[in-house]
This record gives sequence, C-alpha cells and structure tokens, in this order.
Amino acid sequence: MNAVKEKSNMMYKKVSTEEELATFHRIKKVSWDEKGFEMEYAKNGSDLFLFVSEDGHYGGTYEITPYGIWTNPFMKNLFEDVVTNDMKVMEVDSFAVLPEYRGKLGRSAICLMIDYAEKNGYTHAIGIADPKVFRSFNDSYHISSIKVKDDVFYKGAYAVPTLFHLKEVYENKHLEKYAWLTTLIEQKEGDLVGEY
Repeated sequence: MNAVKEKSNMMYKKVSTEEELATFHRIKKVSWDEKGFEMEYAKNGSDLFLFVSEDGHYGGTYEITPYGIWTNPFMKNLFEDVVTNDMKVMEVDSFAVLPEYRGKLGRSAICLMIDYAEKNGYTHAIGIADPKVFRSFNDSYHISSIKVKDDVFYKGAYAVPTLFHLKEVYENKHLEKYAWLTTLIEQKEGDLVGEY
C-alpha cells in the first residue's frame, strides 16, 4: 500500500558559518549539560545541521560523519567488526534539542538521516543511542536498528551501540509503515531565522 506523504514544513540548516557553528555548539552544550554528558565538539569531516523550530528559531543539532578516517577510535573499536565492505556507512552523532523544543524536532532528525543517506548513497549508519531512542527507532519508526554490543558508558550515560539499516527505509518509503517520513526543507543563505 502506498503511504500518503504530508507536505513538510520542517526545516534544517547546514552549518556553513562560524556564527552557525557557535550556535550549534551552544544548543548542544545546553542539552548535554542538562543530561550530565561531557561536551564534545564537532569532528573534522562532518556535516553539521541545525533544526529550525516552528517559531523560526534554531532548536536542535545533528552531526553526520562518513565512517572511516574521521571516526574517533572509540567508535571504530565498537563497530569495526560490524561494518563490512558491502556497506557504505555514516556515523550519526550530536543529536541535541533545547528543552522547549523537545517532542517537536526528533522526527526532523530521523527524516534528515534517511534523506541524507539516500542522497549520498549510504546504506547504514552507526551511532550510540539512548535506550529509549533506540526502542523508538524500531517500534515507532520501523527502522531496523540492531544492538551490536552491550550498552556502553559514554560521556556520562549508558548508550546502545546501534547499526541502523537505512537503505531498507529509503528504498521502501512508499510503504504505509513509513508514512511519518517527510522531506525537510533546507534553509538557504539569506532566509530569515530567529536567533537562539
């Protein structure tokens, strides 16, 4: 059965200026400090994204990095026996949402992850997920997400080392179980946005 896709009003902005990078780190720090996580800054080789809330302000962050040369040793060690030559893998990280936008921007991050994977030919993603978030990938979003190792303590909390099967989603996005999937609108230079 074909899913009927809603027209998206969810927006994101790819970080391209020092000011946007500072905003990215401010939002992430607020969120991570609140959870007791040790702050970690953007990696070389990553694409960084800001999510635009309905009120026009930046409210969330996301980082996507090609698996390989830019992957930190901790993550490489976790996933080196999982990633195979027939996979094109990206690492997802730095998902953070300001308290006032929680429950409103999470789906944006997941939609961006699928869209980015499809546009760039990635078949899988790796990441360490909060246990509740891990369950939502499988149960709410129907994204095959496999726990590949025991939970790890990282940056102040336990997380689930996860392999996300993304090609399976974007090749079947017409199915009813992916009706939640929408295409985000990329905010371009010169578009107005409120300040964080």
